Amino acid sequence: MARIKPSMRSTETYTESNFLRVHTRMAPSGAECAVTIEHLSYHPPADTAARGWRCCTIVDCETMSKEDALFIAKAYAVENDVPVIYESHAD
Repeated sequence: MARIKPSMRSTETYTESNFLRVHTRMAPSGAECAVTIEHLSYHPPADTAARGWRCCTIVDCETMSKEDALFIAKAYAVENDVPVIYESHAD
């Protein structure tokens, strides 16, 4: 099961090498959020097939609630064995 890390301040850094980032910001309507969910993973230089950071966007600026965004992220994390979900909120 994926662990969920709370909102991060802009001065903090990610400490995991395989995680989902759930970023939400208020949509123009103000009722829901614009949500982006990304799967980020790091492969060390010794891995010649795929080295460095990779980013796969799962959801790109879709309007939904924060609860729905976390539901999608949790389901993706379980299905793809991603251990950590970081939340990032901009008000």
